[in-house]
Amino acid sequence: MWIKIGLAVGVLAVAAAPEFFPVVNAAPEPAPVISKPAPKTFKPVCRGDEVLDSRPDPAWVSQSFNKDNCRAPLLPAALDGTAASREQVVAAMGEAKRYAVAANEFQRCVSDYVAAKKTEATKGGAPLTPSQIIIENHRILVSQRAVQTAAAQARVAINAFNSYGSDCPD
Repeated sequence: MWIKIGLAVGVLAVAAAPEFFPVVNAAPEPAPVISKPAPKTFKPVCRGDEVLDSRPDPAWVSQSFNKDNCRAPLLPAALDGTAASREQVVAAMGEAKRYAVAANEFQRCVSDYVAAKKTEATKGGAPLTPSQIIIENHRILVSQRAVQTAAAQARVAINAFNSYGSDCPD
């Protein structure tokens, strides 16, 4: 009972004398922060002619797998076009073209092997396991990417030679 009486007296006291209790006002809203764009300290660098991934593939990708007698050709070495002669750049272009032909032969060899194993399996032979088919497909995909890498390396060497290595006036 005393609690109810004390509570009622407290409510009446607060209502009767608001000047004794500070009113809680909401804090004013802060001014919006207007930021200026950062000053450009660097010039944009646009490079569309670089080789993105030139890491070598694992050795097993190029070796004969499961006795398929297919060996991937070696990727031609990248050429520094800024320090190369015209003859070296032309030779690099030829190497990239020869590599593409050899890689296509490798891909055809792997595809023929997989097709031969599939026909052999229909005649009662041992079929390729799914993991063997995946590995053979991976070897073909790696070879296709390597052809693109060889072409990109040659293109980068040509562009570098034309920009920096040749003695042509700009």
